[in-house]
Amino acid sequence: MAFTPTPDQVPIEEQPILESLVSIKHRLTAIKKDRSRFIKTSDVTGLYNELSAQLQKLEEVRGAGNSTIWSYRNNVNSVLDDVFVILSLCFMAIGKTKESPATYVQLLTIKQCLLGLQESGIYAAEDLKQYQDRLQELEAFISIDEAKSSVPDIQTVILRRKLEFNENLLKELMDTSKSISPELAPTHSRLVVLKTELDSLASKSSWSSSEVHHIQEELREIEAKRVDGKFMDEQGNVVGGQAAVIGLLEDCYDDCHNLLATKERVPPALQDIFRRLQGIKADLERLVLTQRWTLRETDLWQYQIQLNEISTLRTNGKFVDEDGALHEGQCYRLIYVLLSASEPVAEALVPIHNQLLTVRRCLLEVKKWGGDFTVRDLYPYQMKLASLDNMRVDGKFLDKDKEIPEGQGICNSLLSECYDILYELQDSVVDESGSDDEEESSELRGSKGLEVVV
Repeated sequence: MAFTPTPDQVPIEEQPILESLVSIKHRLTAIKKDRSRFIKTSDVTGLYNELSAQLQKLEEVRGAGNSTIWSYRNNVNSVLDDVFVILSLCFMAIGKTKESPATYVQLLTIKQCLLGLQESGIYAAEDLKQYQDRLQELEAFISIDEAKSSVPDIQTVILRRKLEFNENLLKELMDTSKSISPELAPTHSRLVVLKTELDSLASKSSWSSSEVHHIQEELREIEAKRVDGKFMDEQGNVVGGQAAVIGLLEDCYDDCHNLLATKERVPPALQDIFRRLQGIKADLERLVLTQRWTLRETDLWQYQIQLNEISTLRTNGKFVDEDGALHEGQCYRLIYVLLSASEPVAEALVPIHNQLLTVRRCLLEVKKWGGDFTVRDLYPYQMKLASLDNMRVDGKFLDKDKEIPEGQGICNSLLSECYDILYELQDSVVDESGSDDEEESSELRGSKGLEVVV
């Protein structure tokens, strides 16, 4: 009879595998925390190969095709999940965002976002489109690995299982949104926006009563469209989606009442949780604004852990005191934004990539506003591009170990685009005061820095 593990039990035959997984996790954590050097591709792929070997052993122990045992919350599966998450973030950090290992943490984050929408019911059909598109992209990455072998390895099987869970959950949400008639859909979408605004007010340390009164006025306008308590179409027929829209309308009224009734929006028993979520949300919002300069994808691991810990404190999707229910789903959505915005550029190339993005943005602003440019106006941009161009060796950007990191195509394309914009701007250069500038302009146009081949 097959052994069924419990959270505090590990079969004897799985114990060596657990020890190896713990070792892999510790080494991945060390790589993640070491900011003295960039994450090396060889380190990440080496640990991935070690994980593959342990998963093969685990599959032999558990039996091929035994899918249920992989979902148990025992120590082996818990450590395995941690390893997958950190490894996935590492793959993103080295620029391998389009390879299947990088999809694991994104699938987990999308799952949390979709579950949050399902629990709250605060979403419209257009809110689901971003998740649908992203899941299609992740499915394509997983399919590539599946096609490499007639029998998919266990890593790919696990990823496919998590992808299908998200797809089924998304379908449920989309089916619910489709139950709302086209005539009522705009009203439902507007109520979703108002409910989100009310949630945002509830999370602020201060707000004005006029903000709530303004929302109440709009709710009354929506309420006035009901006839005998029902929303009708132009022909006077009851339209589909009554329960969802009316329920959301009532939730908005309740939120307005609760906000105006008390300034103590979060009960004392939930203040600590509230402050923790506020801190996480503030950190994530800062990362959304500054991520191109400061974010290492593996930094998101600590926020995932904290949110998971807070989420376990809920009962049936709510915190103990219902009047102070908080929405950590906002934080999961911010993590999703950061992950989905990750470029396939290795960490070693991120500084160069960021500088090129900044130069391009500046050049586009200069082009947008137009005007008469002199050689001196454009000189700083030309010198910056020349300095970045000179960092290449045989047309490639190298890291400190003289290896070629991921993201060459993106960086070279950005460099070429910046030069193209600069050339356009140089066509409108005007003389400042005569021949000296003409000579200087000629020298700049013929400088080696502009002779770039990408």
